[in-house]
Amino acid sequence: MRIMLDNNIWSYLGDEQAGDRFKALVRSLGHRVVTPPGVLLEVLQHPRPDKREAIVRALVAGTDERLRSEADLEAAEVVGEVRRLRPEWVRTVPDTGREASWRTFWTKTVWRRALDSHELFREIAPARHADRTAKHLVDVQKTQQKDWRAGKFDVGDLSRITAFPIEETAPGPRLGWRPGDRIAAWRPLTQEVYWRSFAVGRRSVLTHEDTTGADWVGARVDLRAMCASREEFNRFWLYGVDAANMPRNWLRWAAQTVQTDMKVTGGNPRDVQHASHLPDCDVFLTADKNFVRVLDRIGQQAPVPVGRGLRVAPAAHGGVVEAVEAALRTV
Repeated sequence: MRIMLDNNIWSYLGDEQAGDRFKALVRSLGHRVVTPPGVLLEVLQHPRPDKREAIVRALVAGTDERLRSEADLEAAEVVGEVRRLRPEWVRTVPDTGREASWRTFWTKTVWRRALDSHELFREIAPARHADRTAKHLVDVQKTQQKDWRAGKFDVGDLSRITAFPIEETAPGPRLGWRPGDRIAAWRPLTQEVYWRSFAVGRRSVLTHEDTTGADWVGARVDLRAMCASREEFNRFWLYGVDAANMPRNWLRWAAQTVQTDMKVTGGNPRDVQHASHLPDCDVFLTADKNFVRVLDRIGQQAPVPVGRGLRVAPAAHGGVVEAVEAALRTV
């Protein structure tokens, strides 16, 4: 069974210096621990060097498989759908060299540098753009939550959440819609995210903005061709792509949406990152009871099988390893 741990569980393991016992437990049960680089980056932002080092050592030693980044995997879904639906947008000569370099960085280099130079890497890990994006997401969720509660909006059934353009919608996003259509909300929202991401990629030479999304997709897709017609771009997302072929992009939207139905916290953006990796695991362990609620709801409605969220309660079991074992015994 593939197990993924939330940052809070790794923190407990580091604080209790229980990394070796945890590793022995997992091996004795025949499981494997998979970890995305986003978890490592979160650990590297711990303010205390001594605690950070202990957590990093537990994480590096206890991980059996270092996953590709969520940006890499989400982009691969987009590329796959472009190949299926709009092969004329695919680059004749993909930039496999840069793609391989980025993938090596996130699956190998960051892990090695985390062990060798915590302080130096900590300075470059939390990108300012990522921090601004995270704050923006939290602000949007708070505003949306207020509106939803005032209108008694039901977030229970994600398949019933639809969208349609109104007069206040900007002309670009309105293009491509068939008159009177209400479309699953994840489609136009994801479409807008990528349109903005690709626009950033095109102007980044001047603005120096973060280009992660455009870089990963652009390694195999001709973004100029893909964005040449806003109407065709919108139709690709509104009517073409299949959620079953883009589960990580769907999960990102779903996690953000369900979070808005609960207490909005500063940790929400990182939990959204974790949700993108749910297809990579069978069980996701966390000490956050609200995140388990999020995982339960989106897991029941996801377009593909995803990892099940389990809560770990160290205080109730005398330690984190004992709590992990108790949680795993319930599966």
